[in-house]
Amino acid sequence: MPQNLLVVIGAGALPELQMSAACQSLADAFGAVLLEEGCGRSPHPLLSEITSETGDSSRLILLRLSGDVGVDESGEGSWMEALAGWRIPVLMLAHPRPDGRFGGIVPASVAFARELKLPLLGLVQLAGEWDAAARRADGLPWCGCLQGPDDDPRGLISCLQHRQGVLAKEASAGSA
Repeated sequence: MPQNLLVVIGAGALPELQMSAACQSLADAFGAVLLEEGCGRSPHPLLSEITSETGDSSRLILLRLSGDVGVDESGEGSWMEALAGWRIPVLMLAHPRPDGRFGGIVPASVAFARELKLPLLGLVQLAGEWDAAARRADGLPWCGCLQGPDDDPRGLISCLQHRQGVLAKEASAGSA
């Protein structure tokens, strides 16, 4: 599992500008390099290129994928399948409905990730009011919320770093 690559995807369709701004905030908070790519590009050559170029680097690469990661756009498998096969950690962003709840695509995306054994760090709410009690009741792996450019993402970053450490331990235990 590449330790210096984190891929950010959407659970369903997300507003492009909000997703881009959220990824920039995360990259800034992590001190990461941000790469942006569309799901129409073939996943395996790009992942090979990124992992070979950054294999010796300790700097985190944050790859934002825009589009539907569950659809095989390139004819070589979907991005979800490729990310699962490469064992690359993924962060999923989800946008709430106007009533503050989430559409069925969010739990369906998490279930699909789990079925593929994708290393899912968790979900991040993109905009809207954060309701911690409701998110706990969802039973989904929520890490927090990014509401806008003025947010302080330290709690979210702490959660993601903890989960990344857990995934790394599980990966090393599985390969031993």
